[in-house]
Amino acid sequence: MTTLNAASGSIDPEAKEKQIGRYLRYKLAFERLDEALSQGWLLEAISLEESIITDRLITVLDVHGIEVSPTQSLSNLIAQAKRHTVGSGERVVGDLFDEIDQWRDQRNECVHGFCKLDDHAYTDNSAEIFADKMWDTAAKGRELVGLAKDLVREARKKKAEKG
Repeated sequence: MTTLNAASGSIDPEAKEKQIGRYLRYKLAFERLDEALSQGWLLEAISLEESIITDRLITVLDVHGIEVSPTQSLSNLIAQAKRHTVGSGERVVGDLFDEIDQWRDQRNECVHGFCKLDDHAYTDNSAEIFADKMWDTAAKGRELVGLAKDLVREARKKKAEKG
């Protein structure tokens, strides 16, 4: 958030510097994400998606005046952001928070289950099934990144309307 010096009407240089740095890191993250998806580097894509989604949820909570640790689990961030955005932590199948939570489970399966034995581990097409799961998870994550960005925009808009 930009800090405005009330006396001079200018932007605080330190805040501007932080904003530029944040913008450049986001730009890099999206460039790497799109490159990872196009090159099939699915674990990198999924990791970048988690990082962006996590940051967007933290930002939504910040807009609501809630301070959270950046090391808080994604599961907790999802629950808190939902509670402060819609006023309830109740699970609603198909809402954005439920989709992010389902994606989080898929992400965990991809990241932590690469060599884990599962129902498909004993079939000839086990690797193909797992690769398809990673592609699906990466594609869904990219979609959710866009929706998480929209969630921040909406939260900021509502806050601005309230004054």
